[in-house]
Amino acid sequence: MFNYTQDGTMKVYVDTGGMLKEVAELEASGLITTHYFPFEQRSRKVTNFVPGSASTWEQAHLSWAEDTGSWDDDAPTTNFEPLRKLIGKRVDAQHLDSALKAGCSIFITSDKTDIWSKREAIEAMTGIRVLHMPTELEALRRLAGSPPRKLP
Repeated sequence: MFNYTQDGTMKVYVDTGGMLKEVAELEASGLITTHYFPFEQRSRKVTNFVPGSASTWEQAHLSWAEDTGSWDDDAPTTNFEPLRKLIGKRVDAQHLDSALKAGCSIFITSDKTDIWSKREAIEAMTGIRVLHMPTELEALRRLAGSPPRKLP
């Protein structure tokens, strides 16, 4: 059901605004590996880039050295247009399609309106589980195999 990297960590795509310190802690503990493509802006907290999806050079906030792929690697999947129609925002569909291309199992976002509100349809279409941060942090911990934290 979930995809893992070669070192056994769960592959998680982090949308803009979804990277919390608790997510970074899960990554530091070796339970997940976070990935993203900088369509909207760079994140210093997520260092694993995945191929973009139908991106423009202006969207790719990468240097030539960081962008090791070709424009062919940027081709969208057949799910891109259905995702764009479902979500309405092109950049949100690009993020989700990039996560799909990279084999990510989980997509974390801080966007409750456009992405999270359509999570069931997104999962049915792509197999990717969408989690909202910070409200579903405990669900991410459970899925990653980390014991839940007690609230203070």
